[in-house]
Amino acid sequence: MSKREEIQAVINIWNQGLDSGDIEAMISTCHERVLTVNERQPVTVGIQAIRDKYIPRIEAAEITSGYDIEELQFFDDVAVVSGRFYGTMKMRDTGKERSPEGRLVIVYKRDETGAWKMVLDIDNNGPA
Repeated sequence: MSKREEIQAVINIWNQGLDSGDIEAMISTCHERVLTVNERQPVTVGIQAIRDKYIPRIEAAEITSGYDIEELQFFDDVAVVSGRFYGTMKMRDTGKERSPEGRLVIVYKRDETGAWKMVLDIDNNGPA
């Protein structure tokens, strides 16, 4: 498997976990001190912050998600990915559907086992 395919596989694990409500699958792709820098939100650090952010979303909506890699650069054991995220959120209580989309930069670092782990997630919402 190429390094690009490895990164795509990790992104797919995250998205499949989000779509199926499997927070632990999502967490499995993250470094324990992962930083999230999301638009109009405070910077968060760590796996618990991922749980705190995504569990309410998973409980509130049926989610589908996607991510298109536009640029991928490798710096030894670090990968920097930029692209576009998109998806749907159908709210369980109202049936209302939202279509989040925007730009996303993800930084991965290989851990001691050779697995790619997310160390940084930076996004902004709106048209790509």
